[in-house]
Amino acid sequence: MAAGRVVLRRGRDRSVALGHPWLLSGSVLRVEGDPGPGDLVAVESEAGELLGFGDFDPDAQLRVRILSFGKDEPQLGELLATRLVEAIGRYADFVSLRVGTPGMARRAEEIGERVRLLTGAEGGWLRSEGAPGRLLFGTLPDGPIEIEESQRRYLVDARHGQKTGFYLDQRDARDLFARLARGKRALDLFAHTGGFARAAQQGGASDVVAVESSEQAAALLRRNAPDCELVVGDVNEYLRSERRQFELLAVDPPPFAKKKRDVPAACRAYKDLNLRALARAAVGAHVLTFSCSHHVAPELFRKLVFGAALDAGREVQVLGELRAPVDHPVSIRHPQGEYLKGLLLRVGGAA
Repeated sequence: MAAGRVVLRRGRDRSVALGHPWLLSGSVLRVEGDPGPGDLVAVESEAGELLGFGDFDPDAQLRVRILSFGKDEPQLGELLATRLVEAIGRYADFVSLRVGTPGMARRAEEIGERVRLLTGAEGGWLRSEGAPGRLLFGTLPDGPIEIEESQRRYLVDARHGQKTGFYLDQRDARDLFARLARGKRALDLFAHTGGFARAAQQGGASDVVAVESSEQAAALLRRNAPDCELVVGDVNEYLRSERRQFELLAVDPPPFAKKKRDVPAACRAYKDLNLRALARAAVGAHVLTFSCSHHVAPELFRKLVFGAALDAGREVQVLGELRAPVDHPVSIRHPQGEYLKGLLLRVGGAA
């Protein structure tokens, strides 16, 4: 049952009526009842129209995440079952579940049981914001789990790795990197556990350099992409000191703008990073450059890369736009869900 009601300011109900699932704190006129973190609340317009139901978080700027639209209170068990069927994935015989809201953290046990029944997985590991990971069900190996992607073998640390242990949303980009790699000197920046580095090796790169600041991630990188030149350190410092040029580069940093107020600083960081990366690109090089900050729109990211090319004094062509694979769909009603955006560039000589 809904624990309270969230009433929206006049004019702020339009996005909900159009099917947008996020309600920011500035849209809220008042909260009725006493809902706590993760409680289900009804969402109403100021005129009293019931618009939907969602998870409440009194401490977050994203105050309500809509779970269902309309006047019927959702049957949460049925809702979870349907959406898990649509979204399920796995690491071999194991699953890694990451929850980022109080509401989903509260439902973790139920979600784990449904995932177990859906997949028959031997074990599941739970990751949540601000809390240590824990076993959700079954058993999990003490060491890394081996997976296969496009005939590439990777070791994944589901217990301690970033997010759920591996960036599955870059599968298509790694395949492209492999296709472009033959005979090339390749550079993988923010290499994590070696996704792009291993793809370059698979594609027949002549040399592969991988740069990663996390020693924990680098330990798996050494095993995932053996014989590559591994630099454990800061990417920007590496780019300032390196003088070699590369024919193929992957620039895949962590999100620089986790909140909207971070966007100006993030724009400077993206531009500076791409400027330095372009300085290491040989004439004719291909560069795959990305942003995973949903606050940085694709058009803005493209302008930042354009600015970096101008400052670098290089002729740069955009050969294509890069996105997450089709198993990471984006609702047309929720454009902010398109967090991952990238560009495939070909770098020429001086402009």
